Order: sequence, then C-alpha cells, then structure tokens
Amino acid sequence: MGFLIAFNRKMYLTNYIHNLEDKINNITEQKLSMSNRIATLSSQINDIADSDSPAVKQLRAERDRIEAMEKKLDVEIQKYQTQLQAANTELQSADQSLQEGIQRSFSYKIA
Repeated sequence: MGFLIAFNRKMYLTNYIHNLEDKINNITEQKLSMSNRIATLSSQINDIADSDSPAVKQLRAERDRIEAMEKKLDVEIQKYQTQLQAANTELQSADQSLQEGIQRSFSYKIA
C-alpha cells in the first residue's frame, strides 16, 4: 500500500511542479511585454522636448502604473518559486519513499 501512495504522491507533485513552472513562465512573459512597453514609453518621454507638457505627464503616469504592475508580478513569481522549491523537496521525499517501497517489495531474503 505504501508503494501506491508514494507513486500517486509523486505523480501529483510532478503535475503540480509543471503547473507552477507554467505559471512562472507566463508571468515572466507578461513582465517581458511590460518591460518592452516601459522602454517604449521612456523613449516617447525622451522624444518630447517639453518635459512639463500634459502628454509627458500622461506617459509618465502610464509608465509608473506599468512599473507598479511589474513589481506585483515579481512578488507573485517569488511566491511561486517558493512553492516550487517546497514541491521539489517533497518530490525528492516521495522518490525516496517510492524507491524504498520498490526495494521492500522486490527483495527476497534467504533464510
């Protein structure tokens, strides 16, 4: 019975790890898109001669809003990375339990 529990746990953790990695990748792609948008906005701000114009203020506000969103995504990535580390540690434990179960199940003792 321990063998099946360890096997099921390993399968669950493997799927969970893949889901976390997908979330991290998706957020990283979003951040890349935001970084590109920030660079475009910064370029537009630098192209306008009058730094006190309403257009510059609007562009700066947009850039600041995107930077704030980017920081929230950084926190989210950190949260998922922490969960990923914990899941990987637990997966190693499940692997060890599975290996021990296999050894117990298929080892023969000669008396």
